[in-house]
Amino acid sequence: MFEYQFTELPKHGYRCIGIDLRGFGDSDKPWEGYNYDTMADDVKAVLDTLNLQNVTLVGFSMGGPISIRYMSRHHGAHVEKLALLAAAAPCFTKREDFPYGIDKAAVDDLIRQTYEDRPSMLRNFSQIFFAAPDKLSPEFKIWNLSLGLAASAYATIQCAIELRDADLRKDLSNIQVPTLILHGVNDRVCLFDLAKVMHEGIKGSQLIQVEKAGHGFYYEERERVNSELVRFIG
Repeated sequence: MFEYQFTELPKHGYRCIGIDLRGFGDSDKPWEGYNYDTMADDVKAVLDTLNLQNVTLVGFSMGGPISIRYMSRHHGAHVEKLALLAAAAPCFTKREDFPYGIDKAAVDDLIRQTYEDRPSMLRNFSQIFFAAPDKLSPEFKIWNLSLGLAASAYATIQCAIELRDADLRKDLSNIQVPTLILHGVNDRVCLFDLAKVMHEGIKGSQLIQVEKAGHGFYYEERERVNSELVRFIG
């Protein structure tokens, strides 16, 4: 997914390590553990095993709340800086005391579609994932769809449930490292109001809004995203 970052950041001297979360990509696809605590533990296992220090942890979309939970649960071990890109946090969905995010019914509908016709769900989801889907090449759309299909259907469903139900508001104050919040103003998946809430909750964080950008800005606005990451990592 992030090959357009992984081909650019090394030019500036940065080592990039991508983590396929459980159930996705080339990682194992177990029947359990699709919650933020366990997936944060998975990230910790990778950083421990590779003995990495002074890491800039970058979390995109669901990777955002996983990164936030990691910082809270593991006290920021190994991490020097945190970057949250279009993060689905602190709550992905609305609730009585949180008027932001999308309706829980919308997530329930995605879950239903995943059970019924996952390829169609992924194709339809890409229409709101990107700001200008009609400008994407047919080849890119095929490649992007293949990434979603490489995941376990069960993992996709369980992660949607975690996204729908989890609340990380109490985790935000536990983040004690420099934090970049980069978010598209026109994001229709993780609404921009979420970025404002994260900015208010993470002391000293920097919020940068990307005008006219949608959720998939790591590709559509890749030059801007890459330049902001390079500047932040510094």
